[in-house]
Amino acid sequence: MDTMRISAGAEKIPVKCNSLSSLVTRRWRTKTFPARIRTWRLLSVKSISTNPKTLVTDSEQVASSIKHHSEFTPLFSPEKFDLPKAFFATAQSVRDALIVNWNATYEHYNRVNPKQAYYLSMEFLQGRALSNAVGNLGLTGAYGDALKSLGFDLESVAGQEPDPALGNGGLGRLASCFLDSLATLNYPAWGYGLRYKYGLFKQIITKDGQEEAAEDWLELSNPWEIVRNDVSYPVKFYGKVVFGSDGKKRWIGGEDVVAVAYDVPIPGYKTKTTINLRLWSTKAPSGDFDLSSYNSGKHTEAAEALFNAEKICYVLYPGDESDEGKALRLKQQYTLCSASLQDIVARFETRSGGSVNWEEFPEKVAVQMNDTHPTLCIPELMRILMDLKGLSWEDAWRITQRTVAYTNHTVLPEALEKWSLELMEKLLPRHVEIIEKIDEELVSTIVSEYGTENPDLLKEKLKAMRILENVELPSAFADVIVKPESKPAIAEKTVDQTKDSKEDAQTVVKKEVEEEETAGVIAEVIPEPPKMVRMANLAVVGGHAVNGVAEIHSEIVKTDVFNDFVKLWPDKFQNKTNGVTPRRWIRFCNPYLSDIITNWIGTEDWVLNTEKLAELRKFADDEDLQSEWRAAKKKNKLKVVSLIKERTGYTVNPDAMFDIQIKRIHEYKRQLLNILGIVYRYKKMKEMSASERKKAFVPRVCIFGGKAFATYVQAKRIVKFITDVGSTINHDPEIGDLLKVIFVPDYNVSVAELLIPASELSQHISTAGMEASGTSNMKFSMNGCILIGTLDGANVEIREEVGEENFFLFGAKADEIVDLRKERAEGKFVPDPSFEEVKQFVRSGVFGSNKYDELIGSLEGNEGFGRADYFLVGKDFPSYVECQEKVDKAYRDQKRWTRMSILNTAGSSKFSSDRTIHEYAKDIWNIKQVELP
Repeated sequence: MDTMRISAGAEKIPVKCNSLSSLVTRRWRTKTFPARIRTWRLLSVKSISTNPKTLVTDSEQVASSIKHHSEFTPLFSPEKFDLPKAFFATAQSVRDALIVNWNATYEHYNRVNPKQAYYLSMEFLQGRALSNAVGNLGLTGAYGDALKSLGFDLESVAGQEPDPALGNGGLGRLASCFLDSLATLNYPAWGYGLRYKYGLFKQIITKDGQEEAAEDWLELSNPWEIVRNDVSYPVKFYGKVVFGSDGKKRWIGGEDVVAVAYDVPIPGYKTKTTINLRLWSTKAPSGDFDLSSYNSGKHTEAAEALFNAEKICYVLYPGDESDEGKALRLKQQYTLCSASLQDIVARFETRSGGSVNWEEFPEKVAVQMNDTHPTLCIPELMRILMDLKGLSWEDAWRITQRTVAYTNHTVLPEALEKWSLELMEKLLPRHVEIIEKIDEELVSTIVSEYGTENPDLLKEKLKAMRILENVELPSAFADVIVKPESKPAIAEKTVDQTKDSKEDAQTVVKKEVEEEETAGVIAEVIPEPPKMVRMANLAVVGGHAVNGVAEIHSEIVKTDVFNDFVKLWPDKFQNKTNGVTPRRWIRFCNPYLSDIITNWIGTEDWVLNTEKLAELRKFADDEDLQSEWRAAKKKNKLKVVSLIKERTGYTVNPDAMFDIQIKRIHEYKRQLLNILGIVYRYKKMKEMSASERKKAFVPRVCIFGGKAFATYVQAKRIVKFITDVGSTINHDPEIGDLLKVIFVPDYNVSVAELLIPASELSQHISTAGMEASGTSNMKFSMNGCILIGTLDGANVEIREEVGEENFFLFGAKADEIVDLRKERAEGKFVPDPSFEEVKQFVRSGVFGSNKYDELIGSLEGNEGFGRADYFLVGKDFPSYVECQEKVDKAYRDQKRWTRMSILNTAGSSKFSSDRTIHEYAKDIWNIKQVELP
C-alpha cells in the first residue's frame, strides 16, 4: 500500500490507499469529498485516466475520465456534481474516445487519398448524441457501470442532453442517418451544414394553438463540437464584377463575412471509422466593428456589420415573405455552398501535394446536393475553378458536371425552389453571369434537339426547361422563335386608313383616350411575370445524376416533374429509396425489442445486416415470441404514458391502442384527415350508450406531434383544431379512456425515440403522389408498428415487403389524382354523407366557439385559392373511415395483431440506410470502402 501526501492549502494530508484511482472513486461515490480535498481538484486523475491515443473500455477508467472532465473541463461551479454537470463531463469523456478514432480516420485518409463524398444539406436532424455514441463505440456497459459508481444512471444522464436544433423534418433526419451509415460502412465522407444558433423554433402549445420561441440548445454550449479557429473562409455578397489585369473576371467590393468551421464527430458502429460533420458559423472580422461610432453613442450602428454576419446562422428557414427574409435565406444557401466548396478544394489541393491536376478533381471528390438548397454549388464551383484557379469555361464545366449530383425530395413547389433574378443579381452578381451562360448552353441544346420547324413545340420546351424563367432568350437565339406582330390596341371603331385620313385617325384615337381618362376609365395593365432562377432545373443540368427517393416518387420525377430532361439525358435519372439507421432507430431506442430479436434469431448481426430480420418470419406464430413481443411493447408504452403526463398533464391508459401520427404539419400530409376521422369516431360514440360504445370501439390514444412552419397559417389552424378536439374529448366523462387525443408539443428526435417503439398503429396518409418517400414509416415498421396509409412514397415498397395483409390500405391512387381534381373543378364531385356529417358536427360548436370556417372552408367549393379540397380529404374520407373499422377488428384479435407486428419488423430489412448508402456509393459517387488499419 502506497502512502501519498495530498496538498490542501498549507496542510499535508497523508493518505494510504492501493491507488489514487481507488481513493478518488471511493470518495466520489459517496460525494463526501472534504472541501480541502476538493480544492486539490484531482490533479493526478488525468495521469490515470487514459492514454490519449488509446480507447478506454474499463468502467473504472471511464469513471476517472468523467471525474477528470468535471474538474478540468469545467462548465459549472465546483460546489456540486449534479445531473447537468454529469452529462457534460460524460459527453466530454466520450468525445475523448471519439477524437482518438476521429484523428486516426483522417490521418489515414490523408495518407491513402481516396475519393471522398461530401453531403451538403441545409438540415441535419441528429438527435441526442450520447447514447448513440457510446452504443456505436460498444461502451454502453462501461459508461453505465461508471455512472452507477458515481451515483447516476446512464439514461438519466443522457436525458439531460438537448436535441441539436439543426433540422426540422425528414430531409434532415435522412441526412443524419446517412452519416451514421457512411461511418459504419467505412466510406470516406463528410457532411456539411450550418450551425443554427436558434434552430427552427421551440414549439409551445397554448389555448390559441402553436406559438414559437427560439431554441436554446446552445445555451450551455455543445460538448460534441470543436471549433476550428484555423479553418475559416471568406464569403462575399453584393459587390460588382470587373476584369482583372490578367483578363480574368473578379468579383470585388460588397459585403464580406467569415465562415468558421465547427466539427462534430460521427462514429460508426463497431468500427474505428469516425467521420466529420462540419457546420459553418458566420461572423464579421473584428475590424468591422465601428469603434468610433460606438464611442459616439451610435451603438447599434457600430455593430451593424457584426449582426448582419452573425444573423445568417441564427435561424433555420427564416420567414421569407419579406424581401429581407428572402435575401437572408439566399445568403444562408450561398454560405453553405461557398464555405464548403472552398474547404473541399483546399483539401483536394493539400492531398494532391505539389502537383495539382484539376482533371482529377471528380476522381477524388463527389458532392451530393440534398434537395435544391445547395444548388448554388454549381455556379460557385465554376467561379472557383475559373476565377481563382484559372481554368477555362469548358474545363470548369466538365469538372463541375462530373462532380455534382442532386437528390430531389418532393414534387411540391417549395422544394422546387425559384429565386428572384433581381435579388440574385444584387446579392451574387458573378453567379448570375455564370447561370446565364449555363442557361444559354441549355437553350442551344434544346434548339439542337427539337429544331425550329415546329415553333410552338420549341417554345413549349424552352418554357419548361430553361433555368431562367420569364427571361428573354439569349441574343444568339433571339430570332429562333418568331414573335407575332402586335395588333392595334383599339379595334372597336373602324377608321379609314387611307393616306388622306391618317391625321383624322390619330385624332380619333387621341380623342377616345382623352374621353376614357375623363370618364375615369383606366385600362387594365397586366404586370410582367417576375424573372426567376429555377434551382431544380439548374441542379438537373449541372449534375451528372438526379435521384428520387422512392420507386413511385422516382417515376413521378421522370414522367412528370423532369420529363423533358429525361428525354435529353435518360441515363442521368435514378431511384435511391430512402432508409433509416437501425442503430438509432431500433437497437438503441428500443432495447427491449432488440434483445428479443437477438435472442430469437441467435445473433446481433442484424444491426449491421438487416436482411437477417427476415428470419423472424418463421417464428411469427410462436406463442412464446408473441408473449415477449407484447411485453416489450407494453414497457415502451409505459414510458410514453409518463412522457404524455409530463408534457401535457393528461393521463392515458397503456392498455389502449397507441395510434400515432408524428411528422411536419402540412396539408398534404393530411393530419386534417386524421383528426376529422377522430371527430367522426367521437360523434358516433356520443350517439351510443356506454355498453354499445364499449362493444363497437377499441380504446385508442391518438397521438400527434409535429411543427407547423411559423408563417404557414393553414397548418397552424390544423394544430389549433387538433388541440381543441383533444381538450373536449379528453375531458368528456362519458368517453373516459375509450378515446384520448394528445398533441405532444415540440416534437423532435428524442420524442420520436420514445413514441415509435411504443406505437401500434401509425398513420402515413398523405395524398397519393405527394410524399416523396417518408422515413418515419420505415422507423415505425421496423419497430413492429402496423401502418395505415395510401399508396404513396415508400408506403408502396413497405407494403410489398411486409405483406399486403399486414398493411391497412385506403384512398385514391397517384395516377387518379389529376382526374379527381378535374372532376372537382367541373363540379361533378359528390361528397359522401359521412363527410358532410362530420363537417356539420365541427361547425356545431361542440369544440368551442370557433367554427373553423377557414379550415373547413378549404374542403369546400370547386375552385379558388384555399378552396376545392386540393388534397382530397373529402374524397378519401369514407375509405379512411372504413379502413379504421378494419383496424379495430384486427386489434381485438391480439394474436393476429402481434403476428402482423412481427412480420412488419421482419419485412423492414430493405429499409436500412446502409443499403441506400451502398447504392449511392456504387451508382452515383463511385467511392470505395476504406477500413482503418
